[in-house]
Amino acid sequence: MPVPPPSSRVPGAGSPPGPGQALLLVDDHEDNLFALEHALTPLGRPVLRATSGEQALKTVLREPVATVVMDVVMPHIDGLQTLDYLHRLDQTRDLPVLLVTGTSRDNRLAQLAYKLGAAGILLKPLDPWALCCHVRTLADLYTRTPPTA
Repeated sequence: MPVPPPSSRVPGAGSPPGPGQALLLVDDHEDNLFALEHALTPLGRPVLRATSGEQALKTVLREPVATVVMDVVMPHIDGLQTLDYLHRLDQTRDLPVLLVTGTSRDNRLAQLAYKLGAAGILLKPLDPWALCCHVRTLADLYTRTPPTA
């Protein structure tokens, strides 16, 4: 998948793709955000937090984000609705979103996440190293500078 130029990705953020781009963690429970942030510390990327889908949407339009890790079940705009909105915007269409859910394995949820463009879906409780592997790969692929001709 071709990487869009930085200016079309995150307006106002002004940062070219690169390893300094942040990870955005989205969950309406502070304890879950703390656990996610702690698990992703080994990646060495800046971490941004959002406690709602609305806050996540604002953040990705203001800050350079490499990957979003988002809970599915949240009040108001849930993770699936937020994902759908992100993938309808030109500047965030290719942004990888990894969904996290505490609900039991649900093939309908997985199918809907796939149709909406989720980069993956993980079930809680999360294995911290598996989470790091997924997020590192997604962030590195997204921020990779396209080859020059």
